Amino acid sequence: MTPVRPLMLLTVVLAGLLGLKALSLADEAATLISERADAASAPPADDGHGGGGEDEHGADEPAEEVDEGPAPPAAPPPSATPAMRAAPTTAQLGLERRLAERRRSLDQREAELDTREQLLTVAEQRVDDRVSELEGLRDEVRGLLGMLDERRQAQIDSIVAVYSQLEPPAAADILTSMRETDEMTLLLVAEQLQNSNARKFAAIMAEMQPAFAAELTYMLRMRAEPPETTAEAEARLDAAAG
Repeated sequence: MTPVRPLMLLTVVLAGLLGLKALSLADEAATLISERADAASAPPADDGHGGGGEDEHGADEPAEEVDEGPAPPAAPPPSATPAMRAAPTTAQLGLERRLAERRRSLDQREAELDTREQLLTVAEQRVDDRVSELEGLRDEVRGLLGMLDERRQAQIDSIVAVYSQLEPPAAADILTSMRETDEMTLLLVAEQLQNSNARKFAAIMAEMQPAFAAELTYMLRMRAEPPETTAEAEARLDAAAG
């Protein structure tokens, strides 16, 4: 067996150490290269300015493409839009014109109705005022007629009192002469005498001509009967007022 030389052994040992050293350096170099690659691929730190708008996967990574589908059709130019609208037909124009005329007619009719309503309101107010005025005048006339009737009745009562004091022949002659001059006063006095002093009136009629006494009796009876027609009533009122 050949003995191992110390120099050769030392050489082998040094070679092994150098190989281990080389492996260690290669490992460190790979680790350093990996760290630099990770640092380069990592997103930059946020400095408060929004990071310059870069994507979070780094500047070297391409942005993901988004499929937005088919593009919408382009809008027609403004000059072409009016040309695509259909022109109104003659029937449509006629219908619109008739509708406009009908609307104007309805508006005019409504205005006329409003004016007529206002005129009716004014007329009704005038009628109401006139009715109130006539009612006031009627009450006044009734008051005056009442006073007139009272005065006339007082005068008739005075005349009747005078005839009651006359002798029957004298009273008969006066009443007979009144037939031609004042028939209304004759009837009033004869009626009052008949109602207030029938005995005295009978004595006066006994002194009258039979024809006149009969005529006076007929006139008193007709005076006592109610009128049969409106014209007769108005005639009696006119005669009484005269």
